[in-house]
Formats: sequence, C-alpha cells, structure tokens
Amino acid sequence: MSNIVDIIQSAQGGQIIENLSERFGLASWQTRSAVESLLPALVAALSKAAEEPDSLRPVIDAANDSTHRAAFESAEEAHSQASVEGGDAIVAHLFGSASAAGEVSQFVARDSGLRADVLQRLLPILVSVAAGGLGSTLERQSAAEPPAPTPAPAPAPSGGWLSALFGTLFGTKPAAPQPQAAPAAEPVDALEAARTKIRETLAPAAERQADLDELLGRIFASAKV
Repeated sequence: MSNIVDIIQSAQGGQIIENLSERFGLASWQTRSAVESLLPALVAALSKAAEEPDSLRPVIDAANDSTHRAAFESAEEAHSQASVEGGDAIVAHLFGSASAAGEVSQFVARDSGLRADVLQRLLPILVSVAAGGLGSTLERQSAAEPPAPTPAPAPAPSGGWLSALFGTLFGTKPAAPQPQAAPAAEPVDALEAARTKIRETLAPAAERQADLDELLGRIFASAKV
C-alpha cells in the first residue's frame, strides 16, 4: 500500500510541489523542504488519530469528502475556500487546536528555512490534499482486490458511518452477521479493519525526530486536559 509520502508526491498529477511553489511564490526547493519538514508532524498526528476511534472518525469523513478529493486532483480546488477551511478543521482536530498547529509550524520553520506564517498557511492545504489522496488511495487498493462471491444480495448492513466506510471508502461490506453473533461484533471488527488499513498506509512515511516527538507528546497530552 502507498505511504503518505507517495500520496503527496502523486497529488495533482505529480505536480503538487510546482503548483504550491507558484501559488506561494517559492522556489521548488523551498516548497519541497517545507513539505518534507511538515510531513513527519502530519504523519504522527494521523497515526495518533488512527489509534483512537473517536479521533479516527473525522479523518475517515475527510478522506471521503469530495472537497478534499478535488484538492488532491486539482491545484485550483486545493486553494478554494472550502478546501482551506476544511483543511483548517482537520488540522485543529489532529493537533487539538489551531494554536497547537501554530506551535508545529514554529518548530518546522527551524528546519525548513521558511517563515512560520508561510508554513501555517501551507499546512491546511497540504492536509486537505493528503486527506483526499488517502481516501482515493484506499479506494483504489480495495477496488483492486476481488470481492468475495456472495450467493445473493444481502440487506444493507447497519452500523452508521462504519457501514458507509466499507461501502464507499474500501469498496467492501462487513461480513453478514452470524445467527449467534453478538450485535456489537460487526462494528468493532469494521473499526479495527479501518484502523489497520490506515496504520499500514501511514507507517512507512518518515522517522520522527526526538524533538518533534517531545513537542507532539506535549500537544497531544494538553489536548486531553
């Protein structure tokens, strides 16, 4: 399965760096440095969300959102008001608050050589693109896997967003419940499958620096207070 670096690099027909450079008035090497510096923090936050069911749901919703899918495909759509506002909402969710995201931008500025305010404007766009790409990638992966044969159409499974997740994101449905199975078994199994797929996608991305670990650990801890 593609990792998050591959997803970003493939965005907008593989022109994401050039498109962002033109939009922000940066040299390509500056944009590449900014993206590469922001990605470890983004991967850490997404991985954290994939560990907690309550945090996972907005990530899945964002991956399914047509606004973010459009941002992944089109440079113009990535800078639309809907995409930027949606990206801001994801950033605030992942890091706990807008101010925490500002701390991350300040930290990354030291490595990238760009001003923190530029990075803070770039971050929600990058997150929107990543969310759309994550959804598209998982959907393609599922489409490539042959579905298990079924003897007859089954009634639409219950389970709210988890059923929708399997139907629209992964292109599959949870297994039909067995007569003796407990009612809660299906959602639990579905959630674990979703978390596993996202962990597999995020895992190979980049090594986390000790300083970044310390900063994010403090941010995530304070978000729970």
